[in-house]
Amino acid sequence: MAVYAAHLTRTLQGTPSIFQIAAQEALGSTVKPALKRLIEYLASVYPNKCGWCERWYDELYLLLDFCLQYHYLKHYAASFSECFYGLLRVPISPSNEFHSGTRLPEGLEKGSLILLVFVPYLKDKVERIVEKWREDNEDGYLGKSTGDRARKAAIKLYSITHFVLETAKLVQLARYLTGRTVSPALELALLGLTVKDAPPPEPEEYTWSDLFRSLRAGQMSDASLSFPLLGRGLLSAVQYGAFAVQLLRWWEARAPPITALPLPKPPEKTEQTLRWKNKCPVCLQSWKVPTVLPVSGYVFCYGCVSRHVRANGTCPVTRLPTSEHTLVRLYLGV
Repeated sequence: MAVYAAHLTRTLQGTPSIFQIAAQEALGSTVKPALKRLIEYLASVYPNKCGWCERWYDELYLLLDFCLQYHYLKHYAASFSECFYGLLRVPISPSNEFHSGTRLPEGLEKGSLILLVFVPYLKDKVERIVEKWREDNEDGYLGKSTGDRARKAAIKLYSITHFVLETAKLVQLARYLTGRTVSPALELALLGLTVKDAPPPEPEEYTWSDLFRSLRAGQMSDASLSFPLLGRGLLSAVQYGAFAVQLLRWWEARAPPITALPLPKPPEKTEQTLRWKNKCPVCLQSWKVPTVLPVSGYVFCYGCVSRHVRANGTCPVTRLPTSEHTLVRLYLGV
């Protein structure tokens, strides 16, 4: 009866809105780049102590993400971002849930952990390799050898696979909006899961307020700093940090676009710029796919400037802030 009551409690929760689904997905995709910015800053300030963190950032984040997601899946039956927005995962088939009470079945828990942690890690690695091959192909470095043809085929295969997966995710979300499926995400549908609004949390027996109240009253015997209390405090700090990341992301979106900045002065003719005439300032070779950066007016090879802008967000010559979508292709002699 207790297990059946737990099943009713979980399955009768309200259906999450599309805004909750979109918000938790946005949070999940924001945490990793935000932490990377922090690691890059620490590595630039303390290169001897924190330089290795930048080199092994993907593996460090994999370990952190594994611990975080495992904890939330085990104790809350939800990912970190889902728990942040008051959601939990529920098996679509109730027969599986009757064997696990309020927790996810072990198979679904492991499957969720794989799709939440390891699949994104492998996807980032593959995407980085394919992106390098794509840039080499645009620069004309891939020839007609067997290996180069295989790389070109891998680029096309990855593009097709990415398009199919993104289309499938969009179709799954559209079916959820129209009520034809209960799983809002493709990953959840593959596992046979859906998400529901989580029930209100049970009140904690001993909180930080109780600790500080005992310390102010001088009741040292009642003031105890336990491991569960520290754990809850650490998790609360992570959640507030995630909220701060979302706030900074909103603040950055409110910033005026690059096109609203005043027009820069044209580059002055110097001895250095004369050497760059009809050449890319990065590789000092004749242009390959000439591309202009409007923020500075210099013309580069597309591969050279796109790599630099993607990695640094600045012009290679003037260091003015810019982004990859501002690049303009030039068709010279056409």
